[in-house]
Parts: sequence; C-alpha cells; structure tokens
Amino acid sequence: MFRNFRIGTRLILLTLLGGTLVVAAITGFCYFFGSRQIEKETREKAISVALGTAYRIEVVQQGAEKIVQGCAARIRDGGTASPERVAEILEDTVAQNPELFGAAFAYATQTSHGPRKSTAPYAYRSGSRITLKDLGTDDYRYDIWDWYTLPRDLERSVWSEPYFDEGGGGTLMVTYSAPLYERRGNTRELVGIVTGDVALTWLTDLLKSIRFGKTGYAFLLSKNGSYICHPKQDYVVKETVFSAAEEAGKTALRPVGRRMIAGETGYIPLRNLVNDAPSHLAFAPVPSTGWSVGVVVSDAELMAPVVSLSRSVAGVGAAGFAILLLVTLFIARSITRPVRLLDEATETLARGDLDAPLPVIAGNDEIARLAGSFSRMRSELKRSMDDLRRTTAAKQKIESELEIARSIQMSLVPRTFPAFPERPEFDLFAELHPARAIGGDFYDFFMLDRDRICIAIGDVSDKGVPAALFMAVVRTFLKAIWRDEESPAATLARLNDELAADNATCMFVTLFCAVIDLRDGVMRYACGGHNLPYIIGSNGTVRQVRRIRGITVGAMEGMAFEEGNEQLAPGETFFLYTDGISEALNRQEQLFGEDRLEDALERYTKENSAVNLLELVRNEVEYFADGAEQSDDLTMVAFRYLEPPRHQAAKGSE
Repeated sequence: MFRNFRIGTRLILLTLLGGTLVVAAITGFCYFFGSRQIEKETREKAISVALGTAYRIEVVQQGAEKIVQGCAARIRDGGTASPERVAEILEDTVAQNPELFGAAFAYATQTSHGPRKSTAPYAYRSGSRITLKDLGTDDYRYDIWDWYTLPRDLERSVWSEPYFDEGGGGTLMVTYSAPLYERRGNTRELVGIVTGDVALTWLTDLLKSIRFGKTGYAFLLSKNGSYICHPKQDYVVKETVFSAAEEAGKTALRPVGRRMIAGETGYIPLRNLVNDAPSHLAFAPVPSTGWSVGVVVSDAELMAPVVSLSRSVAGVGAAGFAILLLVTLFIARSITRPVRLLDEATETLARGDLDAPLPVIAGNDEIARLAGSFSRMRSELKRSMDDLRRTTAAKQKIESELEIARSIQMSLVPRTFPAFPERPEFDLFAELHPARAIGGDFYDFFMLDRDRICIAIGDVSDKGVPAALFMAVVRTFLKAIWRDEESPAATLARLNDELAADNATCMFVTLFCAVIDLRDGVMRYACGGHNLPYIIGSNGTVRQVRRIRGITVGAMEGMAFEEGNEQLAPGETFFLYTDGISEALNRQEQLFGEDRLEDALERYTKENSAVNLLELVRNEVEYFADGAEQSDDLTMVAFRYLEPPRHQAAKGSE
C-alpha cells in the first residue's frame, strides 16, 4: 500500500517517520539512562543515609553503655549498702550526661539470705531539674520488667525493647541494663541492676529530619521487629513490621522485615506501607542494639526529574519536527514536479507513442540528466525495436527450419508400430526422445530376407544439426552396406572405413548391430563402442550380451570388429539402449546407472509387450530425474522373440 503513494507523499511520510523515530529514540535514551543514573544515585544516597543514621544512633547507644558501666563501677566502689549514697551517684550521673533521661539501681529482690524488700533509687529529668524517686513501691513491680529480668537471667548487659515507662514519667524510652555482682566467698552474688534510660524523643526528631521528597520518610525497627519510630504514630511500640504487613495485606513486607532484624543492609523495591505507592526501601543495622534503620524513597518522586527532562526533550523534538515538515514539503515539491513531468512523458512512451515530446528540464542535476537519458533512451528504443523485429523474424525462420529438420530426422527412423504386423514370430517397439530440437541418436530395423531381421542402434558423438546430418549419413551407409555384407562385423568394418575417409569434423558414432535368425533365435552381433544390450529371460533373469572387441565407428580407418553370438529362446526379450538412459541425471547430479536399469528390467514379465517394457524404463528414468533437464537423447529398442516362423514348422511336418 505504501508503494502506491506518490514520491512526494512517500518522501514526506518517510521524513516524518524518521524524525518521529529520532525524537522517540532520544527521549527514550534520556529516560532510560537518566532513570538508571538517578536510581543509582538514589540507591547510594539512601543506603548512605540509612548507614549514617544507624551510625549516629550507634554512637549515642555506645555512649549510654559507657555511662552506665561507669555508674556501675562508682556504685560498686562506693558501696551498695546505703541507698542514699547510691541515689547521690545516680543524680550526679544524670546531671553530667544530658543524653540520659534517667538512671536507676534496682536492688536484687532475692539474696543468699532470703527475700529482700524492693528498693530502686531512680534519678530522672523532670523539666529543667532532676527528680529522685524510689521505684520499689507497691504499685510498680520493677522485678517483672525486661530491663530488670533480662540482665538478671542472662547475666550480661542488654538493651531493652522500647517501652513507655510508667514509673519514670510515662516517657517512650529504651533502657541499657548492666548486672552488678559482689564476691561472697567463692561465689558471685547479684547485688542489683544498674540502668540508664535513653528517651527516644531525640531519635524521633532525628528520623523526622530525614526526608526524600514529599512522601519519603525514615523509620526504626527494634531487634524484634517492633516500630520504634514511624510516621504513623499508631505503629510505634504497638505494632511490629509483621503485624502491620498482615493488617495492610502486604505479605511481601515479611521477608523484608526478617532481613532487617537479621542485621542485613539492602535496597529493594516495595509498596509503601503509608500510601501504598511504588517505592524503594534502603535499610541498615544498628549493631549495638540490633535495631534497623529504614529509609523509604517514592518511585514517583524519584523519577520526577527524568520525566520532566523527557518532556522537555519531547517538546524540543516536536518543534524541530514542525520545522522539518516545512523543509520536507519544500524539498518534495522541488524534486517531484520534474519527476511528475517525466512520469507523464514515460506513460505516453509506454503506450507506444515514441514520437511524443519530452519535458525540457533546466540545470545539470540528476533530474535534468535523467530527462536527457530519457531522450537518448527513446532514440535507442526506436533502433532496438527495429532490430528486434528483424531478429524475431530471423528467429522464427530458424525455429521453423529446425522444426522441419526435426520432422525430417524423425522420419528417418521407423515410427510405425507394429512394424511387421504380419509376422507373429516377434514383438518389436522403439522410442527416440531427443534432448534438443535435433538429436544424434538413431535406431533402425529391417528384414534382410524372409527369416532374418537386422536391428541397429547408434549414438553420434555430437548434438544438434551436425549430429543429425552425420546420423543420416550413417543410416544411409549402414543400410546400403547390409545389402552387400552378411556379417555384422564386416558391415561395421566397412562402415568405419567409409565414415573415417575425409572426416574433417572428426565425428564418430557408437553403434550396435545384430542379425537375428527367426527360425532358431540365433543372434549374431557386432559392437562399435556402444552400451551392451540386455537379454531378459522368460523367467525374469537379466543378462548382458557377451562383450566383444570393437571401437567407435568412424574414428580411424582400418579397424577390425569382433563378432559375437547369442541364443534367444522363445519368450526372451532383447533390449537395446543409448547412454542417455544410464547417464540420466537427477537434481543432485547423480547418474541413473546400469544397476537401476537392471532393477527396472527385472520387473518386466513375459506377459508384457515390448511397448510395456519401454514404458516401464522411461517411467523409471523420469521418476529418478525428477524434472531435471537432460543433456543426452533417450533411445530404446525392445525385440521380443515369440516363436519360430510358421512356414518353417509347416515345412518340417512335410
């Protein structure tokens, strides 16, 4: 359909299509590589922020650990017997370390001497001053809280999960707890638990300060997956990453949570838990506490600069596209107008009006030279048409003469079958199929007398008219010599001398001659370099006649030919052929060969006629060739000996 448009229309469409593809390619290139670059930079920045935040938290946590360890050392050195002295140390520790919200020493409730009254001096910040209270009251059981039970049972320092401390002012905090032991003889006994509380208000402010666009945010998970900080305040302490994922139907967040609490660092895509928008999550661990910092980046805001750049490129491309269209219209008009004039002129020439005027196009560009070429072409076309008429007439004359020559050649060989309808003693049939209009093969048969028949088949060394003329000479000489000679060998020797004399063209012929006595089936034959015929027995056996000496006929004078003898029994068939049969080629340039020929002859039965035999062989050759063009003539003769002559049988009965 596109080819049916005019050149100008096609030029405009192709230019616009090319411009569109270029703009689309540039826009796509900017979008693809811009998005990859921004994603790479955002990934690196998000991971860096997550790691940096985790490091800042780690620094605070390590500082708190050292403060608590130092406080424990002071309590151990100052003596633990006096709660008043312990309270002074706690107040001093909180006062000197603003990162601590409070510090406590919870006396062990069980000692080697039995139960002990709950006592836990606790110093904490209350506004601008430090308040002291005892946590060991009836309404506050500190011995059931994790900050007390975990270090007692694990016998090592631990960080607690975030919690709202009811006894310490209802503040969201985490506690670092260190067990304090004393030597009692050979044993070590727990004296109490030293704690340092870190309020998470500063941590919430820190994470709120981390922003990636309008919708990006940061959050913090505890080592058990609980939310310590999150934009949704309902999640803080009350939800874990797993319960929130279950509630929101985001099961894909579960393996992410497992990776975070396992202490891994990563950057993965996910659906935002806050607004369900496509996002990416960068996360990094806080080693000392086992917490994990997460930074959420919105994909829409991430790609916003790339989208803006792509739109700008597309806008510039559209403007250039419009300019390109105007330029293309001008170019198309300047080129197609003279082409259109030439098109109209050539239409006139195509209708046969070779004298119609051609447009005159000024200039020396391709169109102007094309117009000049059309003018010269018209002159050459007139001259060529005159030559073509003369050549066609001459060719038709030659083809007519060749057809006449073919008819003459084919008339030189016997074409009427049955050839001897009055002779029931034998069945005879022959075929000749020239590869060209005129071939070089021939066959002949005739009765020498009442009881003997002569059969000959030959193949001239050349093709075409020379071979046909030489074949006619050979057939004429052969028939004339048979009138004087009784022996096939003598006939070929004399024919050889006649053809070799004054043979300036050096042409020759392969020839096989046989004389069959119908009274007893005795066959005498001579061979001049020809393919040996076959005898098909009445039982289906196939054999070649005995090989005898004899070269091609007409090559040189003075050559002798050997004579052979065969006995034909009633029901046997004598098959002669030229090399066009055995040398037939298929599309793979393989030869038909004598083996395939013998296989075909073996399928011939005595109930069939001579014409059936030739039809069988011809079909086998054509099937093998599969339409491949042949370079040699196909010629075959089949003689089937049936019975001795009846007049001989009648004479014997007398």
